[in-house]
Amino acid sequence: MVDTVIFKVDGMSCTGCSSKLEKALNAVPGVSSAEVTLDPGQANIHYDGNAVQPAALRDVVEDLGFDVVV
Repeated sequence: MVDTVIFKVDGMSCTGCSSKLEKALNAVPGVSSAEVTLDPGQANIHYDGNAVQPAALRDVVEDLGFDVVV
């Protein structure tokens, strides 16, 4: 089953930032697709909940220097 999480992301200033984040999220095992948009700062992630959890995906975002806005 595919789950979806949407993160509001702060700290992206250019398309390079969004592309870098999108590539990193798509590389996570269990992620079937991730789309990151600069405006609005958002990450739409489709993933297998048996393989990865949203907390781990949030860690990927934050490890790249961006903030997930709650």
